[in-house]
Amino acid sequence: MVSVEEAEQVYLLMKEEYRISRNVRLSWFLNRLNQAVRSSPPSELLKSENELDVLSVLPKGWQPNSFSSSCPCLLVPSTRVTFLARRYRFIIELDLSPSTGIVDDSTGEMIFDEVFHALSRCLIGLAKPFKVPGTDHVFQPEIFITILAYSSIIGLSSHQVWISGLCESHCALVGRFFFSDQ
Repeated sequence: MVSVEEAEQVYLLMKEEYRISRNVRLSWFLNRLNQAVRSSPPSELLKSENELDVLSVLPKGWQPNSFSSSCPCLLVPSTRVTFLARRYRFIIELDLSPSTGIVDDSTGEMIFDEVFHALSRCLIGLAKPFKVPGTDHVFQPEIFITILAYSSIIGLSSHQVWISGLCESHCALVGRFFFSDQ
């Protein structure tokens, strides 16, 4: 009998057409618990009609610089499963109340400036594609962002929308707009 290594981490890609519920995700996990799972070949991923496709299966002790294998691994209760979507939506709300106009003693910068530095880093980071661990697959989902601003001194009854529906191709550009030293 051949022993199969336990999976430490599994990455799944969710279908694009609609949102996959947590119940479907849990069902996928429970239906495969204590069974061997393996990653789908890249050629299969392009034409797949599945709700969930296995992008990567990492055995226990896998290191980022170690060889990636397509060998099956056993899905166990301690296996971490990450579900990746092809599209994400974020809402970011900035606090621009008068209290952000003070100087932070530890950095010497106005908190207001730090808010925009953080927003800039966030937008640039969201725009970066990344490799799915254990694969050569570069993943860059569609990302849509809405940025709201709150300020108590303006006295508006609702939060103000600065940007709505910003897509990832513009995230880095907008991030650099806020601070050109990035």
